[in-house]
Amino acid sequence: MKTIVIIIVLVGLGVSVKAQSNLTIEASQNITNFMFENSFGEKVDGYSPSYSGGYALGYSYNLENGLYFPFKAGMRKAGATYIYDNSNYSWSLQYLDLRLGLGYDYSFGKFGTHLSVTGYYGYMLKGIQTLNNQDFDIRNAGDINKNDFGIFFSPGVSFTANDYISVYLDVNYMLGLGNLESNTEQKSNNRMYGATLGLAFSIK
Repeated sequence: MKTIVIIIVLVGLGVSVKAQSNLTIEASQNITNFMFENSFGEKVDGYSPSYSGGYALGYSYNLENGLYFPFKAGMRKAGATYIYDNSNYSWSLQYLDLRLGLGYDYSFGKFGTHLSVTGYYGYMLKGIQTLNNQDFDIRNAGDINKNDFGIFFSPGVSFTANDYISVYLDVNYMLGLGNLESNTEQKSNNRMYGATLGLAFSIK
């Protein structure tokens, strides 16, 4: 038993010595939309995407074998537009995002490729619905859930400029799993495609 404990400790020390930490800063350009199902469980088409941005600060714990564990905190916007019975609807939502996940990085020289899967929790800071140029605060009115959660899938590429700074570009797909509707007979979820440009600062 002592031998097993000693081996585990030595492996842990070896991993910690070979690990590297990064601080990250990034900005994103996103295409957001909703997936909506009515009370009969039928998918309603016709929603048009909105274009918005986001930004985040993060920390990444990278192991020598290529595995890394990213954590991010940031702001992002969501929304969509819809035309029904000659009425124009649009939604503008803003979230505080927290993300935690697992990724794998493969490097060859100064270049590298990576893929990460991160879970996210979003808390709505602002929720506005516009109907024919008239704005409604649906967040404070309780017409939409303030909490959202889901998964990010992010493949990307990176370039190491020097021992301390690298640049990366990610392509993101966000799958929202939380129901945005306060009326539980209906269901709507966030969807997003986007691109992220970031800088990583190595902590030696």
